[in-house]
Amino acid sequence: MSLVPSRSSGTGPGGRPPHVAGVVDHLTGGSDNYAAERDLAAQLLTTAPWLSLAVRAHRRYTTLVVQWLATEGFTQYLDLGCGLPYADPGDGALHPYDAARSVLTGAQGAPADVRTVYVDNHGPAYGHANTMLAEERGTLAVHADVRRTAELLALPSVTSKLDLGRPVAVLAHDLLPWMGDHDAVDLINDLRRLLPSGSALSLTHAATDLVPGPEGEDCIRTLSAIYAEAGIGFHPRSAGHLRALLNRWSVQAPGVVRTELWGSGYGPFAQRAPTPGDFTGAYAAIALTTAP
Repeated sequence: MSLVPSRSSGTGPGGRPPHVAGVVDHLTGGSDNYAAERDLAAQLLTTAPWLSLAVRAHRRYTTLVVQWLATEGFTQYLDLGCGLPYADPGDGALHPYDAARSVLTGAQGAPADVRTVYVDNHGPAYGHANTMLAEERGTLAVHADVRRTAELLALPSVTSKLDLGRPVAVLAHDLLPWMGDHDAVDLINDLRRLLPSGSALSLTHAATDLVPGPEGEDCIRTLSAIYAEAGIGFHPRSAGHLRALLNRWSVQAPGVVRTELWGSGYGPFAQRAPTPGDFTGAYAAIALTTAP
C-alpha cells in the first residue's frame, strides 16, 4: 500500500505517523508495526469488527487472481504498493511471484521464468520486500512513488527485470483508496498509455456501498474520519466511480464486482460460493489495455 505521508505527528519511531502498511500488518497478526499503528487498528476495529477478516480475505483474492492471470499466460507482474510481506501464510495466501509459479511450469515441468517487481514508497515496506520478496532471480523490490509512473517504468532496475515489449500484469490492490481523484485518474491513464499492448490491470478498491445493514454508510464515514484524524486520506469509491476510472480500458467479465464474488462464479477457479469470512468491503476488476 502506497500513500502520501500523513500529517499526524504520530508516536512511532522518529516521530513517524502511523502508516496503513503497519495497520494492515497488525490486523493480520504481524509484528512489523508500532504502537501508533496498533492504536489506529484498534479504533478501526471498534467501528468495523470485520476488518481483520476482510484484510485476510483480500490477500487470498490476490493469490486467486494472480493464479488466474498465470493461466492466461502472464509471466510478468508489477505489484504497486506491495505493502509489508504477509506475516502468516497459513491461510493459503501467496505473494504474487509464488502464486504465479504455483501455476506456471516450463519445459519438462521446470518452473517457468516468472518476473515480479514489488514497488512501495514506504521505507519499511520496501526494506522488508527487498529482504523477503526479492530473494529469487526473477524478483525485484523498488522504493518509488507509483504516481510517477513514467519514471518508475524507465528505471534501469525495472527494465532489466521486466521486458516492456511484452504484456505485464499490474496489481493495484488496495492502492487507489489512498489517493485523491486526481492522482487516481492520472495513474490509471498513465498505466494504459505506458504499458505494452495486451497488458492487464488487476484492481481492488474499498467501496462506499458494500457494508451491509442500514448503518453501512455511517460505518464508512466513521472509518474515513478515523483515518483523517490520524492524518491519512481514505477515499473509498462506488462501483460506478470505478467503472468511470476504467472507461478507457477493456474491462473483462464479470466487470466491477464485489471482490469475494470475482472467483466464486467465473473463470477456472469457480469452485465454491463465498462465505461471510470472504467479505472484503471492496470491489475488484480486471482490465486489459486492448480488447481481447
